[in-house]
Amino acid sequence: MLKKSKKPIVYMACRKDEAGFTFLSMLLVIGLLAVSLPFIAYLIKSAGFHSNYEELTAQQFFKFLRDETMSAVDYNVSSNTLYLTLNSGKIATIEKYEEERIQARRQVDGKGHEIYLMDIMDLKFKKVPYGFRTTVITKQGVPYEKTIIFYQ
Repeated sequence: MLKKSKKPIVYMACRKDEAGFTFLSMLLVIGLLAVSLPFIAYLIKSAGFHSNYEELTAQQFFKFLRDETMSAVDYNVSSNTLYLTLNSGKIATIEKYEEERIQARRQVDGKGHEIYLMDIMDLKFKKVPYGFRTTVITKQGVPYEKTIIFYQ
């Protein structure tokens, strides 16, 4: 028979003596990790999520209140309840409403149930000579205050 040896069909990119990691390459990888890990931890910490949900809800409530006041004919504040006389002669009340949690509720002539703001600690209205001051205290205890001017 033939006395020739078969040549391997598959060729490798590295030689057999370069098949694994050396001690020097492992030290290099550990050194790079030791240098980069503090920076990665700092980047992850600085990319934390900060929610401004409560601030946005308070601003939206103040916007609704301002729009409602601008379309009203007259207003009155009594015992932390805001009474707005609408163009149709009906009276809209915006008050602190406590059921399971404290909410800001709007009703027209004592009917309806429209929630303007939810999950608050307190809602106060105070009459000033040119309008009224509204104070909202959120669940975290952060107060938001806005003075709304009544135009006649």
